[in-house]
Amino acid sequence: MKKPIKLKGLNKLDNKIKDIEKITEEELKGIDLENDLEKNIQRIDAIFQRCDDLSKRDLNVGGRKKGILYFLNGITDQKSIVNYIINPIMKHEGIVEDPSQSLDKYLEDCLLVNHSVEKVFNLYQGVTGILQGKALLLLDGYNTGYVFEVREYPGRDVQEPITQTLVRGPREGFTENLIDNLALIRKRVKTPDLKIERFELGHLTKTSVAIAYIENLIDPKVLEEVKVRLTAIEIDAVIDSSAIEQLIEDSSFSPFPQIGNTERPDAVAASLIEGRVCIVVDGSPFVLIVPQVLVDMLHITEDYYERFYFSTAIRLLRYLAFALSLLGPSLYVAITTFHHEMIPTKLLVSIAAARQGVPFPAVLEALMMEIAFEALREAGVRLPKPVGQAVSIVGALVIGEAAVQAGLVSQIMVIVVAGTGIASFTVPAFNIGIAIRLLKIPILLLSSVLGLFGVSIAVIAISIHLSTLRSFGVPYLSPIAPLTLQDNKDVLLRGPIWWINQRPTYIVKNNVVKLKGSKAMKPHKPKAEEGNNEG
Repeated sequence: MKKPIKLKGLNKLDNKIKDIEKITEEELKGIDLENDLEKNIQRIDAIFQRCDDLSKRDLNVGGRKKGILYFLNGITDQKSIVNYIINPIMKHEGIVEDPSQSLDKYLEDCLLVNHSVEKVFNLYQGVTGILQGKALLLLDGYNTGYVFEVREYPGRDVQEPITQTLVRGPREGFTENLIDNLALIRKRVKTPDLKIERFELGHLTKTSVAIAYIENLIDPKVLEEVKVRLTAIEIDAVIDSSAIEQLIEDSSFSPFPQIGNTERPDAVAASLIEGRVCIVVDGSPFVLIVPQVLVDMLHITEDYYERFYFSTAIRLLRYLAFALSLLGPSLYVAITTFHHEMIPTKLLVSIAAARQGVPFPAVLEALMMEIAFEALREAGVRLPKPVGQAVSIVGALVIGEAAVQAGLVSQIMVIVVAGTGIASFTVPAFNIGIAIRLLKIPILLLSSVLGLFGVSIAVIAISIHLSTLRSFGVPYLSPIAPLTLQDNKDVLLRGPIWWINQRPTYIVKNNVVKLKGSKAMKPHKPKAEEGNNEG
């Protein structure tokens, strides 16, 4: 077993530390690199004890100086290290020919100009660079180091989004690579006003987080609030953007999501142009969007890729399905239990005949079917894709048919639960779908006790709760409450592109107009054709 390296002759801060592996970040920032290469090597080797993926290469720089190169295997590009660092330094004879020239100046001016490189002055900067997948070059006799950009993380290529598929629209989706994701955004928003600022979150993971916004559109108060909430995060690990979402949202105990997320670069580009802030997290294919209101959860980018009358019809269907998936089983239980007079006689006779022999009340019948449906849905998600689809379809058919034949549930209850389940799939945002699934059960229980009055109480309570929610200061029910007529051109209905000439005023305070001369943009017949018609 390799013995730990003992440090001797280090500065006063080193002498206070018994085990260098326990040095905090603040203490590490206080340890400057020294002129003595051996001391620097001892410190870095001690910090990276038992890190077998750390590689180091001794260098003879132009025959004049000793140097060492540190990098981590697996997250660095070996070809770049050889071609841009090792070969130019080891093979270049200019250093020997001009001994009077400062070595570090020669490296900066002649050898290191073809690659991204930055100077580091303390141990923290060097160690952080290595952990980020960069290469650290140290030279004997110099108290500075050089960090080279040679990162090459393993990951997947740009593919079609898995959770947000479209019939018409771009097929590119975000990946787990921050640089690739920012490039996909830049590809669509080609303006110097698009600003990207980076943060580092997580004491252990040191996850890179970037916020993107368009400077002349963003509300400064929203931007400042985003920065304040991000910098206030003190956590060991940020593995996915969901961790940040839960730490910066306004109301953590609400079932309704106040922050949007998407895998689609075109959706992010559209959000930026509307004056929102997008949060991109390294290692996550989901980009967060703030502020986000309820109606945003029911809209998709494909609404703007199709003709407005078709998009309007689909959008209205989506709103109807949203209400049906939330209230469908509760309305059925309330009406069949307390309000028989509301049902036509023939239908009432059919329901009574179908329920004949069922030993459970309607509410228990609905609960059993809802639980079975949710279990099948969860199984379909967790199992491998080909198997999961088969389990969802076959399981629903087999269980539903068996339950009816056994007399446990009625045929109409199977239709109601299956219909509301299918309706829930039309809701585009997965996180708002989860809220529906959670709220469905308490509403069902209220309807079984108080009938339609209980359903009304539940709807009023949910409405009051929604009206109290905020997303970074923006009312969650905007632009319906408070009502803004101008913004309602693109809520329930989707007007023609030339008609929607303003950005949401509840988000953007300046530069509201996005389509100047919108009346002139309205399609019309060519003047020549109009003249011919008059003749």
